[in-house]
Amino acid sequence: MFTNYRNWLESELKLLGNASHHAYSFGQANMAKRAIERLDQELANRIALVLERTDAAATLAALEALAAAGDLEASLAALRKRLADALAGVA
Repeated sequence: MFTNYRNWLESELKLLGNASHHAYSFGQANMAKRAIERLDQELANRIALVLERTDAAATLAALEALAAAGDLEASLAALRKRLADALAGVA
């Protein structure tokens, strides 16, 4: 998903670069370049994982059960929190 988005930004940057004689195109090209840089920065040293909402909810339920049993190590507790936040719509 992020690869497709980055590829689209790069294609827009090339397209706008060819029309650089227009001030609007120059500004749009700069914006696309900054977006690529920001995306690379945000995704550096991260793994993006796309889950179906039902799979995420099932995984969260399994992690909640482990937590209730007192069997949840720190890394799984962090995953549990991220899943809960993502399902709740927290950025």
